[in-house]
Amino acid sequence: MPEVLLFVLIPVAAWGGWVLAKGTASRGENERNHKFSHRYFQGLNYLLDEQPDKAIAVFIEMAEVNADTVETHLALGNLFRRRGEVERAIRIHQNIISKPGLDEPQKTRALLALGEDYMRAGLFDRAERLFNELTERESHAPSALRHLLDIYQQERDWEKALQQARKLESVTDQKMGLVMSHFCCEMAEVDLKADKPAAARKQLRQAKRYFPESIRARFILARIAEQQDMLTEALGVYEEIAEMDVEYIHDILQTYLRCAESVGEIPRALKQLGNWAQQYDGVSLLLAQTRATRDEEGLEAATHYLAEALTERPSVKGLDHLIELKLEGGPSSDSGDKILRAVAQKLLARQPSYRCTHCGYAGHSHHWQCPSCKHWSTTRIIRGVLGE
Repeated sequence: MPEVLLFVLIPVAAWGGWVLAKGTASRGENERNHKFSHRYFQGLNYLLDEQPDKAIAVFIEMAEVNADTVETHLALGNLFRRRGEVERAIRIHQNIISKPGLDEPQKTRALLALGEDYMRAGLFDRAERLFNELTERESHAPSALRHLLDIYQQERDWEKALQQARKLESVTDQKMGLVMSHFCCEMAEVDLKADKPAAARKQLRQAKRYFPESIRARFILARIAEQQDMLTEALGVYEEIAEMDVEYIHDILQTYLRCAESVGEIPRALKQLGNWAQQYDGVSLLLAQTRATRDEEGLEAATHYLAEALTERPSVKGLDHLIELKLEGGPSSDSGDKILRAVAQKLLARQPSYRCTHCGYAGHSHHWQCPSCKHWSTTRIIRGVLGE
Protein backbone atom coordinates (compact mmCIF):
# COMPACT_ATOMS: atom_id res chain seq x y z
CA MET A 1 0.00 0.00 0.00
CA PRO A 2 2.81 2.56 0.64
CA GLU A 3 3.99 1.93 -2.92
CA VAL A 4 0.52 2.85 -4.20
CA LEU A 5 0.55 6.03 -2.12
CA LEU A 6 3.92 7.00 -3.53
CA PHE A 7 2.69 6.37 -7.05
CA VAL A 8 -0.34 8.62 -6.50
CA LEU A 9 1.77 11.38 -4.94
CA ILE A 10 4.31 11.53 -7.76
CA PRO A 11 2.09 13.82 -9.94
CA VAL A 12 1.61 16.17 -7.00
CA ALA A 13 5.34 16.32 -6.31
CA ALA A 14 6.05 16.88 -10.00
CA TRP A 15 3.49 19.67 -10.13
CA GLY A 16 5.11 21.34 -7.12
CA GLY A 17 8.54 21.09 -8.73
CA TRP A 18 7.18 22.68 -11.90
CA VAL A 19 5.76 25.59 -9.92
CA LEU A 20 9.11 26.11 -8.22
CA ALA A 21 11.00 26.00 -11.46
CA LYS A 22 8.64 28.45 -13.09
CA GLY A 23 9.85 31.37 -10.87
CA THR A 24 8.52 34.94 -10.60
CA ALA A 25 9.97 38.46 -10.36
CA SER A 26 7.87 40.29 -7.79
CA ARG A 27 8.89 40.53 -4.15
CA GLY A 28 5.51 39.25 -2.89
CA GLU A 29 5.59 36.30 -5.18
CA ASN A 30 9.17 35.56 -4.18
CA GLU A 31 8.07 35.39 -0.54
CA ARG A 32 5.21 33.08 -1.41
CA ASN A 33 7.53 30.91 -3.47
CA HIS A 34 9.98 30.71 -0.57
CA LYS A 35 7.22 29.43 1.69
CA PHE A 36 5.97 27.15 -1.07
CA SER A 37 9.51 25.86 -1.64
CA HIS A 38 9.90 25.04 2.05
CA ARG A 39 6.63 23.06 2.16
CA TYR A 40 7.44 21.32 -1.11
CA PHE A 41 10.81 20.05 0.08
CA GLN A 42 9.27 19.11 3.41
CA GLY A 43 6.76 16.92 1.59
CA LEU A 44 9.49 15.51 -0.61
CA ASN A 45 11.51 14.57 2.47
CA TYR A 46 8.51 12.75 3.89
CA LEU A 47 8.28 10.76 0.65
CA LEU A 48 11.98 9.87 0.77
CA ASP A 49 11.67 8.89 4.45
CA GLU A 50 8.74 6.59 3.53
CA GLN A 51 6.22 8.61 5.52
CA PRO A 52 3.47 8.83 2.87
CA ASP A 53 0.70 9.95 5.26
CA LYS A 54 2.64 13.08 6.25
CA ALA A 55 3.56 13.71 2.62
CA ILE A 56 -0.13 13.48 1.68
CA ALA A 57 -1.06 16.14 4.23
CA VAL A 58 1.63 18.51 2.90
CA PHE A 59 0.83 18.04 -0.77
CA ILE A 60 -2.92 18.35 -0.27
CA GLU A 61 -2.29 21.65 1.49
CA MET A 62 -0.02 22.80 -1.37
CA ALA A 63 -2.10 21.60 -4.31
CA GLU A 64 -5.12 23.87 -4.61
CA VAL A 65 -8.02 22.20 -6.36
CA ASN A 66 -8.29 23.40 -9.95
CA ALA A 67 -8.77 21.91 -13.39
CA ASP A 68 -5.12 20.82 -13.45
CA THR A 69 -5.01 19.08 -10.06
CA VAL A 70 -8.53 17.66 -9.73
CA GLU A 71 -7.50 14.23 -11.06
CA THR A 72 -4.81 13.94 -8.38
CA HIS A 73 -7.28 14.92 -5.64
CA LEU A 74 -9.80 12.40 -6.93
CA ALA A 75 -7.12 9.69 -6.94
CA LEU A 76 -6.09 10.54 -3.38
CA GLY A 77 -9.70 10.51 -2.17
CA ASN A 78 -10.35 7.13 -3.77
CA LEU A 79 -7.14 5.78 -2.27
CA PHE A 80 -8.20 6.90 1.20
CA ARG A 81 -11.54 5.14 0.74
CA ARG A 82 -9.85 1.88 -0.28
CA ARG A 83 -7.63 2.15 2.81
CA GLY A 84 -10.73 2.54 5.00
CA GLU A 85 -10.08 6.23 5.81
CA VAL A 86 -13.54 7.23 4.67
CA GLU A 87 -13.77 10.54 6.54
CA ARG A 88 -10.64 11.83 4.80
CA ALA A 89 -11.98 10.66 1.44
CA ILE A 90 -15.28 12.47 2.07
CA ARG A 91 -13.47 15.70 2.97
CA ILE A 92 -11.36 15.59 -0.18
CA HIS A 93 -14.29 14.89 -2.49
CA GLN A 94 -16.48 17.51 -0.82
CA ASN A 95 -13.65 20.01 -1.23
CA ILE A 96 -13.49 19.25 -4.96
CA ILE A 97 -17.24 19.73 -5.39
CA SER A 98 -17.17 23.08 -3.56
CA LYS A 99 -14.60 24.62 -5.93
CA PRO A 100 -15.90 26.83 -8.74
CA GLY A 101 -14.51 26.66 -12.24
CA LEU A 102 -14.53 22.87 -12.64
CA ASP A 103 -16.10 21.48 -15.78
CA GLU A 104 -19.20 19.31 -15.56
CA PRO A 105 -17.49 15.91 -16.11
CA GLN A 106 -15.01 16.61 -13.29
CA LYS A 107 -17.73 17.67 -10.88
CA THR A 108 -19.79 14.63 -11.83
CA ARG A 109 -16.88 12.29 -11.12
CA ALA A 110 -16.40 13.94 -7.73
CA LEU A 111 -20.10 13.49 -6.93
CA LEU A 112 -19.90 9.83 -7.93
CA ALA A 113 -16.81 9.34 -5.76
CA LEU A 114 -18.50 11.08 -2.83
CA GLY A 115 -21.49 8.77 -3.17
CA GLU A 116 -19.15 5.79 -3.01
CA ASP A 117 -17.59 7.29 0.13
CA TYR A 118 -21.03 7.53 1.74
CA MET A 119 -21.76 3.91 0.83
CA ARG A 120 -18.50 2.77 2.38
CA ALA A 121 -19.38 4.73 5.53
CA GLY A 122 -22.85 3.14 5.66
CA LEU A 123 -24.59 6.48 4.98
CA PHE A 124 -26.95 4.96 2.43
CA ASP A 125 -29.52 7.78 2.56
CA ARG A 126 -26.91 10.37 1.53
CA ALA A 127 -25.49 8.09 -1.14
CA GLU A 128 -28.96 7.40 -2.50
CA ARG A 129 -29.71 11.13 -2.85
CA LEU A 130 -26.46 11.72 -4.72
CA PHE A 131 -26.88 8.81 -7.11
CA ASN A 132 -30.51 9.74 -7.79
CA GLU A 133 -29.36 13.27 -8.61
CA LEU A 134 -26.79 11.89 -11.04
CA THR A 135 -29.32 9.64 -12.79
CA GLU A 136 -31.80 12.53 -13.10
CA ARG A 137 -29.07 14.60 -14.75
CA GLU A 138 -28.17 11.55 -16.87
CA SER A 139 -24.60 11.92 -15.65
CA HIS A 140 -22.76 8.62 -15.16
CA ALA A 141 -26.18 6.96 -15.27
CA PRO A 142 -24.99 3.30 -15.49
CA SER A 143 -22.52 3.72 -12.61
CA ALA A 144 -25.06 5.55 -10.47
CA LEU A 145 -27.73 2.96 -11.26
CA ARG A 146 -25.41 0.12 -10.25
CA HIS A 147 -24.67 1.82 -6.95
CA LEU A 148 -28.38 2.41 -6.32
CA LEU A 149 -29.01 -1.24 -7.13
CA ASP A 150 -26.39 -2.23 -4.56
CA ILE A 151 -27.90 0.09 -1.93
CA TYR A 152 -31.43 -1.26 -2.37
CA GLN A 153 -30.19 -4.86 -2.21
CA GLN A 154 -28.37 -4.14 1.05
CA GLU A 155 -31.49 -2.45 2.42
CA ARG A 156 -33.61 -5.36 1.10
CA ASP A 157 -35.91 -2.91 -0.70
CA TRP A 158 -36.68 -5.35 -3.50
CA GLU A 159 -39.27 -3.20 -5.28
CA LYS A 160 -36.82 -0.32 -5.72
CA ALA A 161 -34.05 -2.75 -6.61
CA LEU A 162 -36.28 -4.17 -9.35
CA GLN A 163 -36.94 -0.67 -10.71
CA GLN A 164 -33.22 0.12 -10.86
CA ALA A 165 -32.47 -3.20 -12.55
CA ARG A 166 -35.04 -2.41 -15.25
CA LYS A 167 -33.49 1.03 -15.81
CA LEU A 168 -29.98 -0.43 -15.92
CA GLU A 169 -31.01 -3.00 -18.52
CA SER A 170 -32.64 -0.27 -20.64
CA VAL A 171 -29.53 1.97 -20.73
CA THR A 172 -26.91 -0.79 -21.11
CA ASP A 173 -26.57 -4.09 -22.93
CA GLN A 174 -26.38 -5.92 -19.58
CA LYS A 175 -28.98 -8.66 -19.20
CA MET A 176 -30.66 -8.38 -15.80
CA GLY A 177 -33.28 -11.11 -16.14
CA LEU A 178 -31.73 -13.51 -13.61
CA VAL A 179 -31.22 -10.75 -11.03
CA MET A 180 -34.75 -9.39 -11.50
CA SER A 181 -36.22 -12.86 -11.10
CA HIS A 182 -34.47 -13.18 -7.73
CA PHE A 183 -35.92 -9.83 -6.64
CA CYS A 184 -39.40 -11.15 -7.49
CA CYS A 185 -38.66 -14.32 -5.54
CA GLU A 186 -37.61 -12.22 -2.54
CA MET A 187 -40.92 -10.35 -2.71
CA ALA A 188 -42.73 -13.68 -2.99
CA GLU A 189 -41.02 -14.82 0.21
CA VAL A 190 -42.20 -11.64 1.93
CA ASP A 191 -45.76 -12.31 0.74
CA LEU A 192 -45.60 -15.88 2.05
CA LYS A 193 -44.51 -14.68 5.49
CA ALA A 194 -47.50 -12.32 5.43
CA ASP A 195 -49.76 -15.30 4.54
CA LYS A 196 -50.50 -14.00 1.03
CA PRO A 197 -49.97 -17.04 -1.22
CA ALA A 198 -51.92 -15.53 -4.14
CA ALA A 199 -49.67 -12.46 -4.16
CA ALA A 200 -46.64 -14.73 -3.92
CA ARG A 201 -47.78 -16.75 -6.93
CA LYS A 202 -48.15 -13.49 -8.88
CA GLN A 203 -44.57 -12.53 -8.04
CA LEU A 204 -43.36 -15.97 -9.13
CA ARG A 205 -45.11 -15.65 -12.50
CA GLN A 206 -43.31 -12.33 -12.93
CA ALA A 207 -40.01 -13.97 -11.95
CA LYS A 208 -40.44 -16.58 -14.69
CA ARG A 209 -41.24 -13.86 -17.22
CA TYR A 210 -37.96 -12.14 -16.40
CA PHE A 211 -36.02 -15.42 -16.38
CA PRO A 212 -37.92 -18.48 -17.69
CA GLU A 213 -35.25 -20.87 -16.33
CA SER A 214 -35.65 -19.66 -12.76
CA ILE A 215 -35.12 -22.69 -10.50
CA ARG A 216 -35.73 -20.68 -7.36
CA ALA A 217 -39.20 -19.59 -8.52
CA ARG A 218 -40.13 -23.24 -8.96
CA PHE A 219 -38.84 -24.19 -5.51
CA ILE A 220 -41.06 -21.54 -3.93
CA LEU A 221 -44.01 -22.55 -6.13
CA ALA A 222 -43.66 -26.18 -5.04
CA ARG A 223 -43.57 -25.08 -1.39
CA ILE A 224 -46.76 -23.05 -1.86
CA ALA A 225 -48.44 -26.04 -3.51
CA GLU A 226 -47.51 -28.21 -0.51
CA GLN A 227 -48.82 -25.63 1.95
CA GLN A 228 -52.11 -25.52 0.04
CA ASP A 229 -52.25 -29.35 -0.01
CA MET A 230 -51.91 -29.38 -3.80
CA LEU A 231 -49.40 -32.23 -3.72
CA THR A 232 -49.88 -33.43 -7.30
CA GLU A 233 -48.94 -29.95 -8.50
CA ALA A 234 -45.92 -30.00 -6.19
CA LEU A 235 -44.80 -33.36 -7.65
CA GLY A 236 -44.93 -31.92 -11.15
CA VAL A 237 -42.93 -28.85 -10.16
CA TYR A 238 -40.24 -30.97 -8.47
CA GLU A 239 -39.97 -33.15 -11.57
CA GLU A 240 -39.62 -30.01 -13.69
CA ILE A 241 -36.77 -28.81 -11.44
CA ALA A 242 -34.94 -32.14 -11.82
CA GLU A 243 -35.39 -32.04 -15.59
CA MET A 244 -33.98 -28.50 -15.76
CA ASP A 245 -30.93 -29.17 -13.58
CA VAL A 246 -30.02 -32.58 -12.14
CA GLU A 247 -27.76 -30.95 -9.52
CA TYR A 248 -30.89 -29.99 -7.57
CA ILE A 249 -32.09 -33.61 -7.25
CA HIS A 250 -30.35 -33.86 -3.87
CA ASP A 251 -32.38 -30.86 -2.59
CA ILE A 252 -35.79 -32.13 -3.69
CA LEU A 253 -35.54 -35.87 -2.99
CA GLN A 254 -36.99 -36.11 0.52
CA THR A 255 -39.82 -33.67 -0.12
CA TYR A 256 -40.59 -35.27 -3.48
CA LEU A 257 -40.86 -38.76 -1.99
CA ARG A 258 -42.96 -37.46 0.92
CA CYS A 259 -45.43 -35.85 -1.50
CA ALA A 260 -45.52 -38.99 -3.64
CA GLU A 261 -46.28 -41.14 -0.60
CA SER A 262 -49.03 -38.76 0.57
CA VAL A 263 -50.92 -38.96 -2.73
CA GLY A 264 -50.22 -42.65 -3.42
CA GLU A 265 -47.79 -41.98 -6.27
CA ILE A 266 -44.88 -44.15 -5.11
CA PRO A 267 -44.72 -46.15 -8.41
CA ARG A 268 -44.47 -42.84 -10.29
CA ALA A 269 -41.73 -41.67 -7.93
CA LEU A 270 -39.75 -44.93 -8.26
CA LYS A 271 -39.87 -44.63 -12.03
CA GLN A 272 -38.57 -41.07 -11.78
CA LEU A 273 -35.77 -42.15 -9.46
CA GLY A 274 -34.68 -44.71 -12.04
CA ASN A 275 -34.69 -42.09 -14.78
CA TRP A 276 -32.75 -39.63 -12.66
CA ALA A 277 -30.16 -42.28 -11.75
CA GLN A 278 -29.11 -42.42 -15.42
CA GLN A 279 -28.08 -38.74 -15.26
CA TYR A 280 -27.24 -38.16 -11.60
CA ASP A 281 -24.79 -40.34 -9.68
CA GLY A 282 -25.09 -38.69 -6.27
CA VAL A 283 -25.27 -40.94 -3.22
CA SER A 284 -28.45 -39.25 -1.95
CA LEU A 285 -30.36 -40.68 -4.91
CA LEU A 286 -28.86 -44.12 -4.27
CA LEU A 287 -29.94 -43.99 -0.62
CA ALA A 288 -33.43 -42.87 -1.63
CA GLN A 289 -33.70 -45.83 -3.99
CA THR A 290 -32.46 -48.10 -1.17
CA ARG A 291 -35.19 -46.81 1.19
CA ALA A 292 -37.81 -47.24 -1.52
CA THR A 293 -36.59 -50.80 -2.16
CA ARG A 294 -36.81 -51.52 1.56
CA ASP A 295 -40.38 -50.23 1.70
CA GLU A 296 -41.41 -52.27 -1.30
CA GLU A 297 -39.34 -55.47 -0.97
CA GLY A 298 -37.93 -55.56 2.56
CA LEU A 299 -34.63 -55.20 4.43
CA GLU A 300 -32.77 -58.05 2.73
CA ALA A 301 -33.47 -56.80 -0.78
CA ALA A 302 -32.47 -53.24 0.19
CA THR A 303 -29.17 -54.47 1.70
CA HIS A 304 -28.27 -56.49 -1.39
CA TYR A 305 -29.24 -53.58 -3.67
CA LEU A 306 -27.07 -51.10 -1.78
CA ALA A 307 -24.08 -53.47 -1.49
CA GLU A 308 -24.14 -54.14 -5.23
CA ALA A 309 -24.38 -50.44 -6.07
CA LEU A 310 -21.53 -49.53 -3.71
CA THR A 311 -19.27 -52.12 -5.31
CA GLU A 312 -19.40 -50.08 -8.52
CA ARG A 313 -19.57 -46.65 -6.87
CA PRO A 314 -18.03 -46.65 -3.34
CA SER A 315 -19.11 -43.87 -0.98
CA VAL A 316 -18.57 -43.07 2.71
CA LYS A 317 -22.23 -42.14 3.21
CA GLY A 318 -23.30 -45.26 1.35
CA LEU A 319 -21.01 -47.47 3.44
CA ASP A 320 -22.35 -45.92 6.63
CA HIS A 321 -25.93 -46.69 5.55
CA LEU A 322 -24.95 -50.26 4.58
CA ILE A 323 -23.48 -50.81 8.06
CA GLU A 324 -26.71 -49.43 9.55
CA LEU A 325 -28.79 -51.88 7.51
CA LYS A 326 -26.62 -54.80 8.66
CA LEU A 327 -26.92 -53.73 12.30
CA GLU A 328 -30.69 -53.78 11.84
CA GLY A 329 -30.53 -57.39 10.69
CA GLY A 330 -29.65 -57.15 7.03
CA PRO A 331 -27.64 -60.05 5.56
CA SER A 332 -23.86 -59.90 5.35
CA SER A 333 -22.28 -59.72 1.92
CA ASP A 334 -18.97 -60.97 0.51
CA SER A 335 -18.54 -57.57 -1.13
CA GLY A 336 -18.46 -55.72 2.21
CA ASP A 337 -14.67 -55.86 2.60
CA LYS A 338 -14.16 -54.80 -1.02
CA ILE A 339 -16.43 -51.81 -0.53
CA LEU A 340 -14.64 -50.81 2.65
CA ARG A 341 -11.23 -51.02 0.95
CA ALA A 342 -12.44 -49.09 -2.10
CA VAL A 343 -13.76 -46.28 0.12
CA ALA A 344 -10.49 -46.16 2.09
CA GLN A 345 -8.46 -46.02 -1.12
CA LYS A 346 -10.58 -43.18 -2.46
CA LEU A 347 -10.15 -41.18 0.73
CA LEU A 348 -6.39 -41.73 0.84
CA ALA A 349 -5.95 -40.86 -2.85
CA ARG A 350 -7.48 -37.42 -2.27
CA GLN A 351 -5.70 -36.76 1.03
CA PRO A 352 -2.47 -34.72 0.84
CA SER A 353 0.52 -36.14 2.69
CA TYR A 354 2.40 -32.93 3.56
CA ARG A 355 1.40 -29.45 4.71
CA CYS A 356 3.32 -26.18 5.14
CA THR A 357 3.20 -25.06 8.77
CA HIS A 358 3.50 -21.42 7.68
CA CYS A 359 0.84 -20.95 4.98
CA GLY A 360 -1.09 -24.25 4.98
CA TYR A 361 -0.15 -25.31 1.43
CA ALA A 362 -0.78 -29.06 1.10
CA GLY A 363 0.45 -31.62 -1.40
CA HIS A 364 1.57 -35.20 -1.91
CA SER A 365 5.32 -34.48 -1.97
CA HIS A 366 7.80 -33.05 0.48
CA HIS A 367 9.38 -29.71 -0.46
CA TRP A 368 12.31 -28.12 1.31
CA GLN A 369 11.01 -24.75 0.10
CA CYS A 370 7.25 -24.29 0.17
CA PRO A 371 5.97 -23.75 -3.42
CA SER A 372 3.40 -21.26 -2.12
CA CYS A 373 4.97 -19.01 0.55
CA LYS A 374 8.62 -19.80 -0.36
CA HIS A 375 9.58 -20.42 3.30
CA TRP A 376 12.26 -23.01 3.94
CA SER A 377 11.95 -26.18 6.03
CA THR A 378 8.28 -25.55 6.88
CA THR A 379 6.82 -28.64 5.16
CA ARG A 380 5.77 -31.39 7.58
CA ILE A 381 3.99 -34.72 7.19
CA ILE A 382 0.28 -34.65 8.07
CA ARG A 383 -0.82 -36.69 11.05
CA GLY A 384 -4.33 -37.77 12.02
CA VAL A 385 -7.11 -40.13 10.95
CA LEU A 386 -6.36 -39.70 7.24
CA GLY A 387 -2.62 -39.01 7.66
CA GLU A 388 0.49 -40.53 9.26
